[in-house]
Formats: sequence, C-alpha cells, structure tokens
Amino acid sequence: MTLGKKIIELRKKHNLTQEKLSEELKVTRQTLSNWENDITNPDIIQAKNIASYFNISLDDLTNSKLKINCTKKNILSNLIGKNCYIDIVSDDYDEVFNRVCTVIDTSNEFIKFSFKDKNRIIEKLIDTSLITSIKVIDKGSDK
Repeated sequence: MTLGKKIIELRKKHNLTQEKLSEELKVTRQTLSNWENDITNPDIIQAKNIASYFNISLDDLTNSKLKINCTKKNILSNLIGKNCYIDIVSDDYDEVFNRVCTVIDTSNEFIKFSFKDKNRIIEKLIDTSLITSIKVIDKGSDK
C-alpha cells in the first residue's frame, strides 16, 4: 500500500474530510490531496505530524520495518576526513563557496573544516543551521 493510500485509509477510518484533516495538519487541502494521490510525499516532519495525529508510529504509517538512526551527529560524523563542497546561507563565508573543503570534526551544532587558500590552510567552524547542502567529492574527481 502506498503512503497516499494509507493516508486515505486513516482519514476515512476516522470519518474526516480532506478539508478537516488538512486543517488539523496545518497544510492546504491541495497538499493533502497531492499526498493522497501519490503526486508528492510529506516530508519527515509532516509524516511525523500525520502519524502523531492518528496515534500511530512512522513505521505503521509507511509500512516500513526498517529502523534508521538519523541524528545529525551520526550523519555528519560520516563526513570527517572527506573532501566536500559546503553551501551555506550566510554572506560571511563567501570564501567557502567553490572551494574544496575537508571536514575535520562535527557536532550537533557545528562542522569544523579546512580549505587551502593560496599557500596556507584555513580552518573554519560553521553552525550547521547555516548549511544548505554538502556535496562529497569522489576520490577520482578533478574538483
């Protein structure tokens, strides 16, 4: 059963209209319709809200038996020692863009990385909330 069909099943089981459920979940009726028709999927926070509203687990909502530990620390710690491009939302770090950075250390709040500027190595500490994306560079890549 798809996620959309599961949402329909839960909504109908609880005698809710799309309008009422969308109000409860604080999304538009069109968004809920797109989920139910498998045009789009709710993001993880929205899926959590759906599961919470119907008092079921995310596993029950998604029919998934797979359990994944997705804390920021676990994900980011996998980057230590890797060469990456780090995109951020702050103008204070313009020098980071279009440079290969090496991740030195991570925590839930910060990533420490270094990059080469001319003949010197510069180390920076950046708040993870400023990061919009990280692209790991393959060992064989020229960039």
